[in-house]
Amino acid sequence: MSRTLETTLLSLVPTYPSASSLPRPLVDLASSLLTQSRHNASTLKAEEEVAREHACAHLACERLKTSLDLPPIQARPPVPPRIYKRLYTHLDHILPANAVGKSGRVRTPSSKLREAQGFGGSIERVHNRGTPTKESSLAQFRSKVNGTPTKSPAKRGGVTPAKRKADDGDSLPPWIRPTIQFMCTQMNQSRIGRIVLAGMDTIVLPRGRRTTDEWVNANLTPLLAGIGFLTMWQIHCLEMDGPDKTVYAKTREQVLKAVMKARDKVEVKGVEDEDEAWEGWSDITMKDIDRTVEKGTKSGWQESGWFGSISDMVDACGTGKGNTAGSDPDGGGEGDDGESETMDRMQMQRGDSMFQGRWVMTDRKRDDYRQWKEDILLRIEEIKKEQENKMDVDETAA
Repeated sequence: MSRTLETTLLSLVPTYPSASSLPRPLVDLASSLLTQSRHNASTLKAEEEVAREHACAHLACERLKTSLDLPPIQARPPVPPRIYKRLYTHLDHILPANAVGKSGRVRTPSSKLREAQGFGGSIERVHNRGTPTKESSLAQFRSKVNGTPTKSPAKRGGVTPAKRKADDGDSLPPWIRPTIQFMCTQMNQSRIGRIVLAGMDTIVLPRGRRTTDEWVNANLTPLLAGIGFLTMWQIHCLEMDGPDKTVYAKTREQVLKAVMKARDKVEVKGVEDEDEAWEGWSDITMKDIDRTVEKGTKSGWQESGWFGSISDMVDACGTGKGNTAGSDPDGGGEGDDGESETMDRMQMQRGDSMFQGRWVMTDRKRDDYRQWKEDILLRIEEIKKEQENKMDVDETAA
């Protein structure tokens, strides 16, 4: 096994505390895929070879994420997205879905998991059991009263599985999805809908359960607006020649207007009680969106898969200034106080993007540079005058 393989796996599922805590089936499958890739894809390009181990570990995580209930996978390939996507697709195509163990038999991920948990192989088979009849097999699924089958337990009392899931806190509030759809329609940005929904799922329901982050649970509406804004802003940064303060203000106001209209315009279907349908909703302002941006910067949302998919979407759709975020001609610059500071805090670009905040010349940086230049030129003039005065004094004395 590669010495760095476990470290790579930890980078993909960083919620595990150490390499020793990684599930054994995951490590075994990653090692097997890496070995097979060296036989089946021995002649990779130099730029692809760098990411071979990462791609194999990523494949192992994806193939076992359901059976092992893995946390969200955070891929950080050491090569640009286009190269990595091509490599990942190639390896996924040529490497078999089943891993072959040392014994030579095919072992599926689920069977390996059962063995790791102490099941399978150790359970003796019962050969003298008779074959059950059709009626006896179906009897356990039937409940008869006076010879008449009753309704399924799932529907008894009018409580559906979806209703129970919502009651357990395992789903987004009912208003989230229709509000996202309404927001995208209002801004004529239907392409960002899936990304915004993926962001809400990742942040509000990590690993399929409601988050314990108090800020997130108390700020669902600012969170939705903030994710919508960050998505459109990142698209603008990728499609244009860098961020622009005017577009920043227009985009933020455009998102705010769309979200605030949703409370009166959106109809939440399937929920009769309005308080239940809009549970967690709150009115928001520009500052709430800025606070969400700051929260995302501190929480590292730029490392999440939903944020990384923005650049993939831009690559797939092609660049075009006509689709740039913030193109609302009626957008204004309301609430500009602290706007430059907020833009400077936004380090939301991916590591492989050229649009890093430290390389972008923002309006604030231009003002600082202009002031610095004026101070330097003034200082140079003072030094010149001091030298000229000194020369005049020397000539007079001579």
